[in-house]
Amino acid sequence: MNNDENAAVLRVKTERRKYWWGGIAIVVVGAAALVNGAGFAVLVGADGDQATTADVAAGVGLGLLIVGGLMAWCGRPGQPINVAASGEGSRRDKLQRVRARQLIIYPVMMLMFIVQAHSAMLRVLGGDHNFGAYIQILTPVLYGWLIPVLVMGWDWHAQKNRRLLEDELTQVMRARSIILAFVVLMSGVTVALGLGMWRADYGVMALPYVLALGGASAGLRFAWLDREAGRDG
Repeated sequence: MNNDENAAVLRVKTERRKYWWGGIAIVVVGAAALVNGAGFAVLVGADGDQATTADVAAGVGLGLLIVGGLMAWCGRPGQPINVAASGEGSRRDKLQRVRARQLIIYPVMMLMFIVQAHSAMLRVLGGDHNFGAYIQILTPVLYGWLIPVLVMGWDWHAQKNRRLLEDELTQVMRARSIILAFVVLMSGVTVALGLGMWRADYGVMALPYVLALGGASAGLRFAWLDREAGRDG
């Protein structure tokens, strides 16, 4: 191998090592949170704030397990290294695949958290105002914000690799995705307004769903457009 090929192999090995150990660390933290949260709720049988905190810990732990497992799988040792495919063009394709994968995984994780958010919203509207319930309600909303941040390329990873991730096709897919999210958001808020005029608590309950679905629609639309663009070559 020449110096360029050795540098390419070393770069790939370093990236895979980071993914592997980072994924393992996240899996360990997620497993600890899941086991402790679920075990505390089942064995101790707590209620109120303690039960809510245990549910939040278990939900976050499950999400971390999924993310960490995927990272560890992508960086698992023993994979062959194709030196010819480690150039800039291949790196661009890899980064774009990672972005599309994130925009599919995050809406799925958000769906899991929104189930917890629904029960927490019922408790809050019933007068049970505790910090854990508010965290459960806000978690899918935060995911609803995170997904458009990824679509717009405002996250740290996208900014770091801006030269490889920004092109005219990306801008077109981004515009179409954000337009869909805007339509979903406007439609959802309109429905929430109607529900609120009928019953105020229903209108409030609808808002986290609207924010989450607005963000998810942007991410899933972008991932779909990216997939179709890959098919067309």
